[in-house]
Amino acid sequence: MGKLACRLSGHAVDRRRVWHDGLSFRTRCDSCNAPLIRDREGWRKFDFEKDPSKHRSGHPVTGEIV
Repeated sequence: MGKLACRLSGHAVDRRRVWHDGLSFRTRCDSCNAPLIRDREGWRKFDFEKDPSKHRSGHPVTGEIV
């Protein structure tokens, strides 16, 4: 159900979980749990082909990279 809602109205940023990974602000979608990244245009889904970098650090509590 969350994925359908995200397709129709966009991802719901989980603002309680936002962290800075050394390069960008990151979080997960509150509806579908997709990893999100913030760029100049706003929040978008993390692209596993173009966004990974050895300079990104994991979440400060969970340690997850994405």
